Amino acid sequence: MNSRELAKLLGVSQATVSRALNGSALVTDETKERVLRKAAEFGFELNSHARSLKTNKTGTIGVLFSKYFQGMTGTPMLAHLYDSLQRELIKYDYDVMIVYDYDTDGGSVFERVIRKRKVDGLITVRAVLSEHETNLIKNLNFPCVPMLMARQKNEAPYSSYSDIEYGGRLVGRFYGTFSEYDVVYVGFEGEEMENSRRIRGLRKGLHEHGRVLSEKNVHSCLMTFDSGYETALKLLSTMKKRKLAIFAYNDIIALGMLNAFREADIDVPEQVQLIGLDDIPLSTWIRPHLSTLHVAIEEMVPNGCKLLRDMIEGRDITGYKTSYKPRLVHRDTTMPVKG
Repeated sequence: MNSRELAKLLGVSQATVSRALNGSALVTDETKERVLRKAAEFGFELNSHARSLKTNKTGTIGVLFSKYFQGMTGTPMLAHLYDSLQRELIKYDYDVMIVYDYDTDGGSVFERVIRKRKVDGLITVRAVLSEHETNLIKNLNFPCVPMLMARQKNEAPYSSYSDIEYGGRLVGRFYGTFSEYDVVYVGFEGEEMENSRRIRGLRKGLHEHGRVLSEKNVHSCLMTFDSGYETALKLLSTMKKRKLAIFAYNDIIALGMLNAFREADIDVPEQVQLIGLDDIPLSTWIRPHLSTLHVAIEEMVPNGCKLLRDMIEGRDITGYKTSYKPRLVHRDTTMPVKG
């Protein structure tokens, strides 16, 4: 069935059917409901390719993942974010396409997607865009919203990101009250910018209690469960001498460490306190439940998607909130808050 046939069946014009299916304000709610109900009954939907030829829109949003993306199973936070993006963008009748961050014989996938306008807009969860990528977005006036990672001075003026330095400060304030614990940071090897934000915040929070983070207590590993596990094993000898309070780069590394501590019969949180970052669903699937910094995906995604939609449609985008502060969620791997 085509739109002409559907219009004839309903006794309305073909233009009314098209407007109703596109959510146009020119059609009454009653007519929209009648058209949508009949369209669903006959399994009819507008052909997205034909619509894109007419409107010069693809109906698709690209999501550029970071260089360390290891697939949905290997990077749970990005899987969680992608899930949230899909649910939100479908409200605006957008499909989602993953844009992988690699080069081919034909050049950068990122550049090809933008130059050929394969998507109407882009959400990037990369920590940093290169100068070339930034200039490409600006010169082509391409709608782009950096999300999750902190906004960079060379990126788009509008972002929807988590203030990770503030999160690190919350951890430092909390750990600073436990003078009997040595504070340790375990970061992601090779991600200097994101590590520096976490460490800077952690040091500021500790400083409020007259505490410092020693350089010898700064470690790094790969962003995998197994690497977190192996890093925890290396710290076991230290824990025999003094209690540790650990801040991990993210929940996956923290959960790997937690597994190693459990197998070694290390009492968590009495001998070692542990805080992750992201608050992925997996953090409460095993026991003890992981204490972590909650990243406000539930606010960040809706606002960021609406911002991108308004950019695409040429609407006023002043006044959008860009920064979201994490909150510290205490579960089983931290001691009761002092005071």
